[in-house]
Amino acid sequence: MQDSHVKNIPFASGIDALYYFAHSGAFYDRLYEDIINQIEDKKAYFKSLNYQYADNDIIISINGIDVVYSGMGRDGFHWFNHEFFRSGFKDPEKAMNIHNIRIQLNAVGIYTIGLKPLIEYVNTKFLGEYTMRVFPITRIDVNMFIQHDFKYLKKEMILSKKQTHSANIGERSSGYELETYYVGKKPFLLRIYNKRKELQTASAIKQEIMHNYFGVNGLDIKEPIFNVEFEMHREYLKTFGIDTVDDALQRAESLFKQSCDLIKLIDTESISEKQLNSCNRKRADVLPIWEYIKENYSITEFMQIDTPLEKVEKISFRFTLQDAEKSIKKVITRLIIHQNEPTMLFFLDVLQKARDEFELRKHI
Repeated sequence: MQDSHVKNIPFASGIDALYYFAHSGAFYDRLYEDIINQIEDKKAYFKSLNYQYADNDIIISINGIDVVYSGMGRDGFHWFNHEFFRSGFKDPEKAMNIHNIRIQLNAVGIYTIGLKPLIEYVNTKFLGEYTMRVFPITRIDVNMFIQHDFKYLKKEMILSKKQTHSANIGERSSGYELETYYVGKKPFLLRIYNKRKELQTASAIKQEIMHNYFGVNGLDIKEPIFNVEFEMHREYLKTFGIDTVDDALQRAESLFKQSCDLIKLIDTESISEKQLNSCNRKRADVLPIWEYIKENYSITEFMQIDTPLEKVEKISFRFTLQDAEKSIKKVITRLIIHQNEPTMLFFLDVLQKARDEFELRKHI
């Protein structure tokens, strides 16, 4: 079983996701009308070019910050993506018992500029005068990345009142290994997963950001890195009197440590098999690595990252050459498979035809 003298294991603790509402202010009606007008104007422009557009071709600007439209959600919100966050806006005349603005901060934003500057960037620069500066929390994920391999984890090692358990197992050349283990379900759950494995399918930008973050915190990206993460939703948080983003941030450390007591990882070899299968399993020793994680969780340094707003780079979403390269490669591969390898003259001809057609459509 695990070494009883766990110490000096590299880790990085913090907050991996933060979702919240924003109380809309007196000018929200004007904002919503402007959002709808921008969407309709872009649609009309694409139709004038006879261009078969998708929702994510529509880019609008809110307080000078570009966001990409991702369509109307089933929740009635118009959703938009920014590299650092996701935002939703609804018709103020509909579902009036629900706040008009929703914000979801993502890992790329959090680990690029820091959580505190990101919150300020969204609430001050992006939303600005359209809110009353009141931000009810809807979800917070408190987490620790740790240089430890949890591939040995199994249900018998979980001590919790939670009855819901599930695991994702991945196939390796050496056999099968744990990728993700879940305990509980909304509004409160634990998720332990192989972060290195998850990053293999992440965007190049996210991989670079996370690798840099791990390096700064002393984690070796060539060695196992797991994420121990507690996901908590509004219903659960309200039982502790946590209502706003500020409340959640101030109580994040106590929430994490308390969660480590509510769901424990125990040393199954510290008690007999008979005790393990009875109520006496509570007598089992807590795994040293679990005690280490609980005792070392702190967001003091995590919250001290302070990127001045004027230095936060404005992200302007456009269809880039890198985006195009992926699509073009797929087409070329299909042509080669069918023994129709294109020439440079072919590409130049297609390029000129596309330019001519675009110019023609602009003047129709």
